[in-house]
Amino acid sequence: MKAWINRYWMLVVVVGVMLLYVPLSGRSENQNLKVKNLELFSEVLSILQKESGEPAQKISEYAIDGILSTLDPHSSYFNEAEWRRMREDQHGSYYGIGSTIQEQDNGIVIISPVKGGPADRSGIRSGDIIREINGETTEGISSAQAQQKLRGEKNTAVSIKIQRIGVADLIPYTLLRAEIPNNSLYAVFMLNPTTGYILIRDFGETTNEEFRKAILNLKKQGMESLILDLRGNGGGLLNAAVGICRQLLGPNQSIVTIKGRYATDDIEEITTEDSDTLDSFPIVCLINRGSASASEIVSGAIQDHDRGLIVGTTSWGKGLVQSVIPLGRSRGVAITTARYYTPSGRLIQRNYSDNLDDYLNPEQETDRAVQPTGTPYTTDLGRKVYGGGGINPDVFVTPARMSPWIVDLRLRQNAFFRFAVLEKEKQMYRAGQPINEAVLTRFRRWLDETRVPYDGNQWNANIEQIKEFLTLEFTNLFYDAQQGQKFLMQSDPTVLKALELMPEAEVLFKRKKLHDQTKAPAQQT
Repeated sequence: MKAWINRYWMLVVVVGVMLLYVPLSGRSENQNLKVKNLELFSEVLSILQKESGEPAQKISEYAIDGILSTLDPHSSYFNEAEWRRMREDQHGSYYGIGSTIQEQDNGIVIISPVKGGPADRSGIRSGDIIREINGETTEGISSAQAQQKLRGEKNTAVSIKIQRIGVADLIPYTLLRAEIPNNSLYAVFMLNPTTGYILIRDFGETTNEEFRKAILNLKKQGMESLILDLRGNGGGLLNAAVGICRQLLGPNQSIVTIKGRYATDDIEEITTEDSDTLDSFPIVCLINRGSASASEIVSGAIQDHDRGLIVGTTSWGKGLVQSVIPLGRSRGVAITTARYYTPSGRLIQRNYSDNLDDYLNPEQETDRAVQPTGTPYTTDLGRKVYGGGGINPDVFVTPARMSPWIVDLRLRQNAFFRFAVLEKEKQMYRAGQPINEAVLTRFRRWLDETRVPYDGNQWNANIEQIKEFLTLEFTNLFYDAQQGQKFLMQSDPTVLKALELMPEAEVLFKRKKLHDQTKAPAQQT
């Protein structure tokens, strides 16, 4: 049956591509051809829905996914759950109980309640395990499925049952869903007396205003320079990236140029305005392979205008623009309609036609800089930059590595988090306490008791990272994730390099300022 479905699915894809291709490229084609293609597509879809035994909706979604995937890697279909999640991410808030959850070996675990949210006010704690949602077991479901059940309409009730360390019975809670902020800025703090740090995790409707408030707050604390962290930021709304650039760049400067699919399409250049620019300061912008799309618009504009130094590893390389089109009220499609170019004229889109798997699943980080190729472009001050494969950093930094054993302990076993929760519940660890030999001994004993595998040689070789990740989890539990991020950044090699390079960024900042002043037209008085 599966092979039969696959054959017809491919037929649906082929016919669907024909259907899409006609209105997109055959602008002078006879209308009858469009109608025939539509009839053929409908006939194949009808056969599949009747004969395959699969639900009609699932067959339709397979067909839509197949059509869009043949166009390019970024055209996509959003079902109801995906559409709602995308809109919540872009809007900057959602209605739910206010908690970060994670699927672990022992169930759906509360990682951290949102301060002031329904879960936090009800006394739900980090490390609690959600065993039931509205009377249904959570056994075997994913964190995404649990999230879908926990979110809903404002002021509606959701009932959950919690398993907690040291409590024999499940603890019932009935919570009213409330609006929970889903901020784009994950962390904002001062790294040292004069250097601020902002981590933007995505670009949504509230990013621009969040950033403006963060900068004003940091300046009140003495900020004279900024580290802008875009690592792992996969993008989001174009307007949000434009808003950040308008705050950072000078007046009347190009941010991005958008060109349509065809030579005859309009070309739109988006520029800064006179009124939006903040008081300027030196910037070091951090990127890595996970920085894509809107992140590359921001980092590309900063680099092309010599507004700051770009540090880290080469970004993803996504220069395609998607138009998001609603299908009714609960579904939608994102279709690639244009390409964007950085201010110097670079198209940074990485090639996906030769090896799609390599494009979609690239090596996350490399230990050496990518050798730039192709046509060189120039920044405002005449530095050479290249397109065609992402944003290459001005200064490459080899990323921190974890041994496979530490990766397993931290990500698969969640050992550091689970142990920290146990220590806090038993009041064995106090806030701010150093990770001394007594804590390490209890950790090793816990690994033995829970049968988490470890190797004595690995333990000795990775003792400093063990201390670091235990301290991180205790910091998250006793304070919050922002304090945890601040602790982590104190030893992050890319951040340390950025701090080292800040004097160089200040020199670049002064050169650019002088350059812009000499270019400014004379004013009559």
